[in-house]
Amino acid sequence: MDSGKNTAPMRTRRRQVALAAVLVLTGSVIGFSARCAVAALFVNVGHLAVLHGADDLAASAFDAATTVDPATPAASNVRISRALLGGDYDVAADELVELRALNGSPRGVASTSSVLLHLEAILARRTGDATRALALIRKSVAGAGVNASNAALRLLDELSQDVADPPYGPTLATIELPVDSRRDTCGDGRRLAQVRLARNDIAAGGSVRAELGWLDSAGRPRETDSRRLRNLAPNGAFTWGVTGAGLPLGYVAHPDPTSGVKAPSGDVYLGFADLDGQPVSALVMDNQDGPVQTSRLRSVWIPATPGACYLFATEVWVGDGQPHFGLYLRAPGRADTAVFGLQGGLPDGWRREGRLLRLPPDVEAVQVFLWNYRSSGTIAFSVAFVARIDG
Repeated sequence: MDSGKNTAPMRTRRRQVALAAVLVLTGSVIGFSARCAVAALFVNVGHLAVLHGADDLAASAFDAATTVDPATPAASNVRISRALLGGDYDVAADELVELRALNGSPRGVASTSSVLLHLEAILARRTGDATRALALIRKSVAGAGVNASNAALRLLDELSQDVADPPYGPTLATIELPVDSRRDTCGDGRRLAQVRLARNDIAAGGSVRAELGWLDSAGRPRETDSRRLRNLAPNGAFTWGVTGAGLPLGYVAHPDPTSGVKAPSGDVYLGFADLDGQPVSALVMDNQDGPVQTSRLRSVWIPATPGACYLFATEVWVGDGQPHFGLYLRAPGRADTAVFGLQGGLPDGWRREGRLLRLPPDVEAVQVFLWNYRSSGTIAFSVAFVARIDG
């Protein structure tokens, strides 16, 4: 992960704190509204520091907020963070319970439910409950989507490696995905023929062990390289639980692009599919009840690097359905563009496919889509995988 991106928000906040401190020390801040504004700035810095693990900076920022505005400690979000810093974990837990009961969330930079979940994950980790911390940070990252912070992603990686016996079951066989080398548009002289991914890594949500098998320009096997890739698709093995609507975390119903009618229209739920006699978690899209219909889901938007090369892949069980899997590309000033990786008309049974794509230079974000398109059959997606592979 780019360390510059990780530290840029903190550098900005430190500069803002320095300016605010000058205003306080010189007596420039005297009005009530000005004191509140400067105190809020210190609170924001404190929360950023807590989320980034910079406890010393957080403590200093909260002390400064109290100096500027003595009423600030009454805010529940400050009490939560102070309790985390001081090791008063029972107090922090009580404050979080109270905040949830009021359907609230911390103020300032900590102003979303995803950040509140991030704070709860930090609390769970510091009290030794790594399994609960992992579940919380998964939910935070899935809910934040494009706004997921680098600190949250880093915590997800760390916890995925710390939890030795994850709740998604026993070790599963590595998945082997053929890649359609005819549609390799990354243009670097090599063509990707196959990728092998560790299933349990995909389920955990951290970085994924991957083996990439390449061909040369003449189609001959060239090399295989091993690396770790971050799966950018949220909840890539559909193991993190469901939203209030019963859909997998990180995914929402996708309106029909022609009629605007929301989908899914079939029965969409988390279930299991049989893989060589062993059940695997799967997103089931069942269109059997009624006439031919279409079910659509899409992920949250995922930040992307313009012009970079991406691998996207899926594994799906087909039961007389019409699976469609791919990416929407978002660029300013033009309509979203769909790029398909797997597209209907497939025989029944397990189907796997990957594809490489170099993003256009103006694309800022991508979105995974999963469809059971115009069928009365059933499909079950077990994997959604998106990763940058050229950096």
